[in-house]
Amino acid sequence: MKSLIPLSFLLVLCFACGKDKDQEKLTSLETEVLAIHDEVMPQQEDIMSLKSQLSKKIQGIDSLQNVGVSSNTMAEQRIKAVDLNQKLTDADKLMMDWMHAYRGDSAKKLEPKEALLYFEKEKERILLVKQATLKSIQEAKTFLE
Repeated sequence: MKSLIPLSFLLVLCFACGKDKDQEKLTSLETEVLAIHDEVMPQQEDIMSLKSQLSKKIQGIDSLQNVGVSSNTMAEQRIKAVDLNQKLTDADKLMMDWMHAYRGDSAKKLEPKEALLYFEKEKERILLVKQATLKSIQEAKTFLE
């Protein structure tokens, strides 16, 4: 009978350690998700600035076309500027949608495995936001140079 007590104690201890490891993973994953968000969020200002610059470029091309100046190059430039402006808008919308849908506090109340799945999914989503943001900013900057 004495040998069962240490065995049951070990099982309880192992279970508790497993929960601690899940909690550590959960905290680490949540921290990583929020760090990616915090890295990308300040770039929303770049998006707004680039959208403004692209809008001015489009207006400039429109003004030239209104006075009769036109060329295939100008038309292509306008199409490209409108496309890049839309990509910036889409990247901004991805961030806003992500922020509105993010429920980190609620996720922490879930069972550890469910919470881990939630934060893994959120990490994938915020990485897509980061990728779209960086790509649209780089393309717009290259175009405007």
